[in-house]
Amino acid sequence: MQIHLDTMLLTTLIAVGLISFSLWLRGKLVEGAPTGIQNFMESVIEFINQTVKDNFSVNNPLIAPLAMTIFVFILLCNSLDILPAYLMHHVAGLFGLHTFRQVPTNDLNLPAAMAVSVFLLVLYYEFKLKPGHFLKELLLQPFAALLLDSKNPIVKLLGVILIPLNLTLKLIEEFAKPLSLSFRLFGNMFAGEVIFLLIASLLLVGSVDDLSSVGGVVSGAMGLLVGLGWSLFHMFIGLLQAFIFMILSVVYLSIAHQPVEH
Repeated sequence: MQIHLDTMLLTTLIAVGLISFSLWLRGKLVEGAPTGIQNFMESVIEFINQTVKDNFSVNNPLIAPLAMTIFVFILLCNSLDILPAYLMHHVAGLFGLHTFRQVPTNDLNLPAAMAVSVFLLVLYYEFKLKPGHFLKELLLQPFAALLLDSKNPIVKLLGVILIPLNLTLKLIEEFAKPLSLSFRLFGNMFAGEVIFLLIASLLLVGSVDDLSSVGGVVSGAMGLLVGLGWSLFHMFIGLLQAFIFMILSVVYLSIAHQPVEH
């Protein structure tokens, strides 16, 4: 029952920045061959639209903007640790906020909230588009449906008895979706930051006096090179995790839109 102010503050700043950038870009749009930032953004939008088209066979105008929002928002959250030496963390420490978390996706609450939002949207479309079929899957799949088709009353009774087991298995399957979405993103980003801090603590020199020796200079140089290499790899992981979260969200929503097979 806590509100993490660092996560709330940073995600609000990112959201306000995205809205402000969108309004600014809208006023800069030109017809014809785009250049500069407009060309880059059109490439990103085309990539998102093609990804949704390849994984979402039903027409729903909400899905592509949702995928775009998820991808860009998570990517920006993951990229905040690019700032040199965890700048935000050190600035917050000057004001006594020593536990300030610079990357919002390192806080499990944010990935979990986004995953639950996608999950609720999936349930909404399941009940809206095929309520009878979804309830049948909850209660009768995978065992009871086969048993209830039998003409033997004992077998039918066994099928009824298995309904609670089917419901339990189906609920586990459904709840695994938001769990996998949230823990995958949180785990990768948290582990990446921990490894970066380990590299910094083991290799980077602690003070200017340590540079007076050859060993200190070598250790500092190695720390900078290894830290830079890991930072670049961590940036790639952040991009990859944003894409995975987006594509899984689209896939889950696509499954919810699939027509009932007879």
